[in-house]
Amino acid sequence: MSYNYTTKTGTLKAFLERVKSKDLGVPDKVTQAYLESINYKSKHDRTIIRVLKSINFIDDNGVPTQNFKDFRTDKSKEVMANAIRKTYAELFKTYSNPVEKSRGELEDFFAKTETSVTKQTLGLYVDTFKTLCEFADFGAISLAKGEVAEEKEEKAVVGVGRQVISQAPAGITINLNVQITLPVTDDAKVYENIFKALKEQLFSRG
Repeated sequence: MSYNYTTKTGTLKAFLERVKSKDLGVPDKVTQAYLESINYKSKHDRTIIRVLKSINFIDDNGVPTQNFKDFRTDKSKEVMANAIRKTYAELFKTYSNPVEKSRGELEDFFAKTETSVTKQTLGLYVDTFKTLCEFADFGAISLAKGEVAEEKEEKAVVGVGRQVISQAPAGITINLNVQITLPVTDDAKVYENIFKALKEQLFSRG
C-alpha cells in the first residue's frame, strides 16, 4: 500500500484546526484555488489535498465527505482516530500503538512500502502521520465501542427481580430470583406478551 504525505505539515495542522473550530465553512470542493482563497498560496500548501483524500476527508474530486463534516462536531477526535486507523491499517497491525514509536521505527515501517524514496521523504511520511495524530483520540474509539456493547446488553437482558411467593401450604415461603434474556426488538408487543406469560405462570394464585 502507498501512503500520502504533505511537504507542509504546518499548513495541514493549521487547516485542520480551522475546520475543527469552524473558522472555515464546508466548501463545495477543496482545490488549489480554494486553498489560495483562504491564504494557502504556496505550491507546498496544496500537497495537503492528497492527505485529505487519503484519510477520506474529501473524495477524488475534492468534495468534502461526511468525515470532513463530522470532524467539525464534538466527536472530531474520534472521527480522526477512525480515519487514521483505516488509512494506516497496516501500521496498526504492526504496532498496537504506533503513536508511541520512535521516528526511526516509523521510518523503517514506511520504507518497506515506499522503497524508492529518500530518508528526507520518509521523514515527511512520519511528520504527516504525527500531525494527524495530534487531532485524534484513539481511546475514544474503544470507549464508544464499549458504550455500544453495554447498551446492547442492557436492552437484551432484563432482570425480573426477586419475588417472594407465600402461597405454598404449611407456611412455606418460596423465593425466586428470575432473569431472562429477551430478543432485541422495537416491537413493544413482544415484551408485553412475554411479561404477561410470566405473570400467569409465576404469580397466578390459581
